[in-house]
Amino acid sequence: MTRAIKYGICGMGRMGVLHARYFAQKKSHYTPAAFCDFSLERAGKAAREYGGQAYCDYAEFLKNTDMELVIIATRSLDHVRNAREALEAGKIVLLEKPIAVTGADYQEIRSLAKQYDGRLFFGQNHRFEPAHMMAYDLVRSGLIGRLHTVRISKAHPFAPRCDWQMLLSEGGGQLSVWGPHVIDQTLHFLGSPVKDVWSDLKSILTPGDADDHFRIMLRAENGTVGEIEVSNAVAIPQPYCVLCGTRGAIRYDETQKELELRYLEPQFRMPDLKAFPEAPSPDYVWTGEVSLPWVTETRKVTPEGSIVDLVEKALADFLWKAVNGIAPFPVTSGQALEVVRITEIVKKQNPQYHWAE
Repeated sequence: MTRAIKYGICGMGRMGVLHARYFAQKKSHYTPAAFCDFSLERAGKAAREYGGQAYCDYAEFLKNTDMELVIIATRSLDHVRNAREALEAGKIVLLEKPIAVTGADYQEIRSLAKQYDGRLFFGQNHRFEPAHMMAYDLVRSGLIGRLHTVRISKAHPFAPRCDWQMLLSEGGGQLSVWGPHVIDQTLHFLGSPVKDVWSDLKSILTPGDADDHFRIMLRAENGTVGEIEVSNAVAIPQPYCVLCGTRGAIRYDETQKELELRYLEPQFRMPDLKAFPEAPSPDYVWTGEVSLPWVTETRKVTPEGSIVDLVEKALADFLWKAVNGIAPFPVTSGQALEVVRITEIVKKQNPQYHWAE
């Protein structure tokens, strides 16, 4: 029998407030029990709006016996410690990304994921973007053949960012801010363990000491290559996602309203051709060797709506099903930990940055 899950949220900043809003909308799935923040005013505001008790002490918050699920949206450097304490208190945990910032965090969260299998979930909610899920299904269908290249480019407005997310001492930098989302999406498309990593991090516009522009290239064991860019310093953005296969491609931009597709007719098979060593005639046109039957189409991304709305609603739905034993949570612990493993490799490749310890 399914049940509504009594939940609490610790950390009532931007993401905590966002989680509170969307989880509260799922009244048949979730019941608010408690809210915690170092500011009792913030916690009290959420409690008055949604119900439940307000706390400014995390240890007291965890003693709330009504609360089954703790959603952790505290500052990045506190994520692993807060997750451990909640798990030790007998709670189910949804941990906001980045799920680990330091090397020590990574080792500890690996241990916790193993020890508390089925009770620790990771909030990689942008895996649930409708455009990503539609494109993933199309790739899996074989429509564009075997995937050989994945390109994801997240371009923020060309502007300096001045908040704590640009300070390494606070666990900031785009590698930690948007890196977990785009690395997770890329790994999902690759569908194979990564064997090679190349990276380059830069600080271009930020007044802080963290990275505001990075490029990462991943090569999977199946030969597929992933190219990732996240930046505050790209004045003319590229398409958000381009997926190239042996029989076509899929592309969509930052608005994620529609997918552009170009693929060979499914029944077409490339003829058996041979390259010739002789010099071609002056009028030789190499693209004329085969007449390719292209299909070009645009598919509307569904469901429509704000990406933030859609991924938060999907996160709440998937988590409820997982806790109630209806279906496994789509983001496995292994997948979430692989994002951190890649991030740790990138940090070692960029020692000019003094990462938080």
